Amino acid sequence: MQITDVIIDCDTGVDDALALLLALRSPAFRVRGITCVAGNVDIDKVVHNTLVTVEHAGKQVPVYRGASAPLLCPLETAAYAHGQDGLGNIGFPSPVGHEEPEHAVDFVIRTYMEATEPVLLITQAPLTNIALALLKEPKLADRIPAMVMMAGGIDGGNVTAAAEFNVWVDPEAADIVFRSRIPKTMVALDPIRQGGTLDEDDIAAIEQSSAPWCQMAARLLRWQLSRRWASKISPPDLAAMAVAIDPDIAQSEMYHVAIETQGRHTRGMTVVDRRPFRRLREELPAPNVNTVTSIDNERFRRLVVSTWLTS
Repeated sequence: MQITDVIIDCDTGVDDALALLLALRSPAFRVRGITCVAGNVDIDKVVHNTLVTVEHAGKQVPVYRGASAPLLCPLETAAYAHGQDGLGNIGFPSPVGHEEPEHAVDFVIRTYMEATEPVLLITQAPLTNIALALLKEPKLADRIPAMVMMAGGIDGGNVTAAAEFNVWVDPEAADIVFRSRIPKTMVALDPIRQGGTLDEDDIAAIEQSSAPWCQMAARLLRWQLSRRWASKISPPDLAAMAVAIDPDIAQSEMYHVAIETQGRHTRGMTVVDRRPFRRLREELPAPNVNTVTSIDNERFRRLVVSTWLTS
């Protein structure tokens, strides 16, 4: 199996932790570093939760502190969805390890400017760190070979009717990143809700393992399931990470995607141009984002469960 070097940018709440556990245990990935940004919870909790997750994964991967607030607006967190500590208030032990002294933005710039082999960038958070890196080093846009984002919605949002959380928290940062030349894949809410689900049987299978990463994942999944009326859960970052690991589990289309930064009711919206006649009108903006439209749910489930149980 070919091993891909990756950097993961996160705002570690419950679904970020699940995604990190999957990436860190996947034989397909070599995680070069994890960068933290404020989002689901404040930056101190994000760094803490990331270190906790890395240790439960049984890995030694450097963790970098990044932006503590969006570019222009105040930070609004999602403790209502992740618990006050960001990890479901379950009470995981404090980490032994410590964050790196280098700032996340500087780590991203240094890594890509010095890289001699491709390094995949995976984001599952507000795009503040990546926007700051692009502003500080414009050449970075030509050095990042590919980027997979858990971001946006095709037909709507989860924080507002129009906007998904990661984009809504910092639309200005998302606008900078989406307009950049970086080749981008967007894994939005819509396909995840249909094809990125796990159920009671999956959680029960994961619980059978005594591995610390399985035990952490099972407890987080149980917590999520306890808060749903449905019998299934669809952690967005986990699904996006699975697509990054195995793009063949997803179908996608190239669309032009723009970020709304001004609308009273639509701020943070990912405006996906799906007009069927667009190829007949040359003046329309060119497609700029590989947009995932569906995920094979059975393949997703197998990838997640088998990775944790056999790694």
